[in-house]
This record gives sequence, C-alpha cells and structure tokens, in this order.
Amino acid sequence: MSGSYDQRTVGDLIGDVVHQFTKLISNEMAIARAELTAKATEVAVGAGFLIGGALLVIPAMVLLLMALAALLVELGLSASLADLIAGVVGILISGALAYVGKTKLSLDHLKPTRTMSEIDRDIAAVKDTSR
Repeated sequence: MSGSYDQRTVGDLIGDVVHQFTKLISNEMAIARAELTAKATEVAVGAGFLIGGALLVIPAMVLLLMALAALLVELGLSASLADLIAGVVGILISGALAYVGKTKLSLDHLKPTRTMSEIDRDIAAVKDTSR
C-alpha cells in the first residue's frame, strides 16, 4: 500500500489556513455588504411608500371623516358628537397605518438573517474541522 504524503511544512499549512480564513472573512463581508445594501433599499422603499401614502391619504381621510360626521348628523346626533366620533375613527385609522409602517421599519425585519446564518454555518464548520 503506497501512501502519498503531504510534503508541505507546518509553516505552509499554517499559511494555507490563514489564507483560507482571510478569504472566508472577505467573502462573508461581501455577502453582508450585499445584504445590508438590499435592506437599506427596503428601508428607502418602505419609507417612500409610507410618506407617499401619508400624503395621499390625508385629503381623502378628511373628506371621508367629514362625510361620516354629516351622516351622523343626518341620523340625529348633534354636530359636536358626530365630529367627535369622526375624529376618533380618524385617529384609529391613522394608528393602524402608523403601526404597519413601523412594522416594516422594525429592526427584526431589517436584520441581515442570511449573513448571520452563513456566519453561524462557517463557525460550525470550523469547529467540526478542528476536532
């Protein structure tokens, strides 16, 4: 049984390990950069939609709330009570919209999960090879 032996020195092997580790870190940084860029784009798009929605919804909400107040007056409520009810409805709708926008911009939603899982996988692989 003839075996082929690796004739590299310990210094060469350590050099290879350092080179591979440096390359791994470089690749992980590139992946993290790409994912963070994508997340930043998501933030910009989410903020743009939030601002656009807020600007367009204001006049529509005013008209709808005025119509609601007028309807409540026609149904027999006093004008002040009808305005109060319409205002509360407006606040509830605004709160719901703000909650959805906040959810889209939350840190959990923007976390670079793919990069984190890749790093965890690399750590596990390094631990397995060191055994």
